[in-house]
Amino acid sequence: MKLIKQSKLFTFQVIVCLIILNTQISFAQNKKINLKDWEGSYVGVGIANSSSKTEIRALGVDVLGRGDHYALNRGTKDKSQDEIIFKIGHLEQLNNNILLGIELNKYSDIETSTLNTNTASYYFNNPIPNTTDRNTLKLKDIISLELKLATVLENQDNFLNNSMIYGKFGVATLKSNSRSYEDNLDSHVGQSTARHYGSVIGLGVEKKLSIFDDPVINKNASISLEYNMMSFNKKTSGQDAGLIDTGYSVKPEINNLMLTVNYKFSDNTLGLKNLIK
Repeated sequence: MKLIKQSKLFTFQVIVCLIILNTQISFAQNKKINLKDWEGSYVGVGIANSSSKTEIRALGVDVLGRGDHYALNRGTKDKSQDEIIFKIGHLEQLNNNILLGIELNKYSDIETSTLNTNTASYYFNNPIPNTTDRNTLKLKDIISLELKLATVLENQDNFLNNSMIYGKFGVATLKSNSRSYEDNLDSHVGQSTARHYGSVIGLGVEKKLSIFDDPVINKNASISLEYNMMSFNKKTSGQDAGLIDTGYSVKPEINNLMLTVNYKFSDNTLGLKNLIK
């Protein structure tokens, strides 16, 4: 497992180094900015390092009045992983050097399985041998819809010139599925499923990726580096076979560091500037 994590980190670092090398070559010439090069609809694909923290709490008590019963995990589930991200969006020029856009992002599922915080399982104060508390959590159908406000820099520095700096804010949703159980004790299973809604904010920088001979691709291809934070509401659902007043309280949070390659496939405008007139 440790070797797999190291290989993923090494792969991520190699990709970043190659992109930095390509961009250094590509941005050797200081080109005059043209906001029309940024206007239009685009798609993107890339990798994201996602760090999730999900609070899971059992709301019920067992017949002896104990709140932490059988396979319940009262605490948080943390997970850091590399994943694939897909996006589709649209940008339009407003007045001066400002662009307004809208973007839809789809993230890969996040799944974690860990031991419970309990050190042993008890039934009526008697230890149950060969029984280990476990908890699994899956966050899936992770989608965000964001407004994008950007400006394109005109600078003497070769790298900063014609770079787009942007901020994003919007809404996000995901579906959580938690399951708590004990090895060799099938009668004590707790699970919950809920749809969560929340907000997302982010900052990023994007640069035209001019490493191709084709002038059309040079104008339309770009690379972006972005960091965003997603916070979701707390939902209570589910049941456990051994609890009274049963239920699970689940509250996810996700931070993403994303590196994507984008391609603008259309120069048409949608009239977004009319939204703020």
